[in-house]
Amino acid sequence: MNTKKLIFSTVVIFIMYVLMDLTFYGLFEEKMAGKADRPASEQNQLLPFIFFGLFLASFLFSYLFDKLSDEEDKIREGTKYRIILGTFMYLPLFLIFYATRDTRPLDAWLINAAFHIIQFGIFGIVVAYIRGKVIIDSSGE
Repeated sequence: MNTKKLIFSTVVIFIMYVLMDLTFYGLFEEKMAGKADRPASEQNQLLPFIFFGLFLASFLFSYLFDKLSDEEDKIREGTKYRIILGTFMYLPLFLIFYATRDTRPLDAWLINAAFHIIQFGIFGIVVAYIRGKVIIDSSGE
């Protein structure tokens, strides 16, 4: 494992995570707001926890890609791996949140899950390029 590429991919994914989440939740703020959400002032005080969580997810995302990918086609492998991981992570979690957390409608949770599944697919492609997965032609070169 190349440590420099791991660090670089972690930082890139972290930046993408923050920017994509800010954009998505900014565009759908009304739809995604729930009654169980903390007030904005409290959320702002807890930003270090949010950023640490996103950074940890970015690191694990980058680290696990190298461990779990086995094909040579970086786009296919990155997309497949990340969509599977995104679905595994977010769909069950958001269904549980719908049932237990607040009165946000089911479609808001499903839109949220779909966003993160697509987001993870994009992350997978980016990590595959950074980590150096290459397409090998039929001659093996």
